[in-house]
Amino acid sequence: MTDKLFYDIYSSALEATAPDAFASDWALSSEWGDEADGDALVERAKLCERIYELAHLTVADVRHHAGLSQSEFATRFCIPYSTVKNWEFRGGVAPYIVLLLARACGMTEDVK
Repeated sequence: MTDKLFYDIYSSALEATAPDAFASDWALSSEWGDEADGDALVERAKLCERIYELAHLTVADVRHHAGLSQSEFATRFCIPYSTVKNWEFRGGVAPYIVLLLARACGMTEDVK
């Protein structure tokens, strides 16, 4: 998958509210640049479901995946502890920050 295709799918996933419809629509999309059928479509749908999951992660989800406390997470990424607390309790974190943290914690290895 190209970075551009990932960006397009991820950006779309941020606005999507129905994961199954989202995944099937993107699996069938002409954006892939080729025609797929059968197993390839199923694999694309799974990949799109995974991207949807990534787009809807919270900082707390990433931190829990890493197995770190808030203070350990703050230290690992040189983020003020109060910022981590605010991100988790108030939200409002830019999606690209969550994605960067997820990538740093190895949560995107299965999306290629």
